[in-house]
Amino acid sequence: QVKFMKSKPGAAMVEMADGYAVDRAITHLNNNFMFGQKLNVCVSKQQAIMPGQSYGLEDGSCSYKDFSGSRNNRFSTPEQAAKNRIQHPSNVLHFFNAPLEVTEDNFYEICDELGVKRPSSVKVFSGKSERSSSGLLEWDSKSDALETLGFLNHYQMKNPS
Repeated sequence: QVKFMKSKPGAAMVEMADGYAVDRAITHLNNNFMFGQKLNVCVSKQQAIMPGQSYGLEDGSCSYKDFSGSRNNRFSTPEQAAKNRIQHPSNVLHFFNAPLEVTEDNFYEICDELGVKRPSSVKVFSGKSERSSSGLLEWDSKSDALETLGFLNHYQMKNPS
């Protein structure tokens, strides 16, 4: 669950499945930079998020969201969570499940559409799968990659076939 705080603009509470997940989030995200702001990630005094009154954020989205039932949640079961390889933030992102014909220009177009920096390097892996493409996207800085990940994660690319 995620709840943006009305009383503290720019702050949010995120409820994780367990204390280990909280420790990982703090270890991997605290003191990184996104959109010119330093992330400050710490343990909350509250034990759980109470949905309560939600309000509209500046972009029109709701201030509260429950992701526990999302099919994109890779931590919904212990078996699913065990498959994840946790990585520290980096200036290189791994992409997968892209259309077979994906090109460097496709990523440039998507970044331009979303208003984020283009990657400085794109590497599409060849021959791994007959159904989809995967590869690596590299930016000049870790914060550029984190910002792009915020917009591009689970982006639905157009598949010509």
